[in-house]
Parts: sequence; structure tokens; C-alpha cells
Amino acid sequence: MTDSRTPAGVAVVTGASSGIGAATARELAAAGFTVALLARRLDRIAAVAEEIGNGAIAIEADVTDRASLVAAADRVRTELGGATVLVNNAGVALVGPFGSERRDDCRRMIEVNLLGTITATEVFLDQSKAAAHADIVNISSVAGRRAEPGGGCTPRRSGVSTDGASRCALS
Repeated sequence: MTDSRTPAGVAVVTGASSGIGAATARELAAAGFTVALLARRLDRIAAVAEEIGNGAIAIEADVTDRASLVAAADRVRTELGGATVLVNNAGVALVGPFGSERRDDCRRMIEVNLLGTITATEVFLDQSKAAAHADIVNISSVAGRRAEPGGGCTPRRSGVSTDGASRCALS
């Protein structure tokens, strides 16, 4: 059981504005972590940070923008002492048939799901290495484990899911 007077550490959660990211931030705070919530929608993460309390901070950041992640990492180091846990949760999924008209959507998905995870990990890696104990957690969807015809930017006949491919690249 975690003593509420002794923080379990500092957890950074990307994509923390809703869904699994917000739920993860809540659970980490309940476990005694001080949480830095990162997302593009500042109003939403500010509301979650206020709800969970425990020194949580909301930082507007886009995982596809390295400069915003560097600024977020600097703020986490300055205000919270550095991250001991990084939860790479930010992600997008595309539903519907694959085609050339979805090229930009698919590129965005790769930039967020794969490159965003790589960049966030790279930016926060020094803080993780400086900690006595640190964890990096990569969240993915079931689409990252198997392709379903008609699911996730899928070519109709090939059964290949580009959402799955972007998340499998992290496996």
C-alpha cells in the first residue's frame, strides 16, 4: 500500500485528455503518483488534472511536435523533479476502407502512433535513466495485434490494417 505522504513517483501520460489516457492518469494518481497529463486539448487535461489533484499538472503537447515534448519534459523536470514513469498512450485509429484519398490520414496515424511514441520516449529517456527505478509503458490497441477486414484503414482485399501495422512496429 502506498503511503499518501510519500509519492510513488512522477508519471507522464500522453494522450491523457480522454479515454484510456485519462483513466490511466486517474489510476496512477490513486496509486500515489504525481501525474503530468500531456495532450493537445489543454482544457480537457486541465479538468482531469484538477479532478485528480495530488499535484497533477496539465501540459499542452503534441507527440508529433518534438519541440512541444522537449518543453513538456523541461517542465516535468523543473516542477516535478523528473519522470519515473512514461505512459505512451497518444494514438489515433482510422476506420474505413483504405484508399489513396486516405493517404494523409494514414500518414498522420503513423506520425502519432509510431513516431510520436518513439519521440516521447527519446525526449523523456534521460529522466528515466536518472531515476533509481523507472518504467516506460506503451499502450496499443487490439488493432496493433491483428488485422480485421474493414477495420482500421484496411485495404478491402488484403486484410492488412495500417493502424495495426503502426502499432505492431512498436512491438
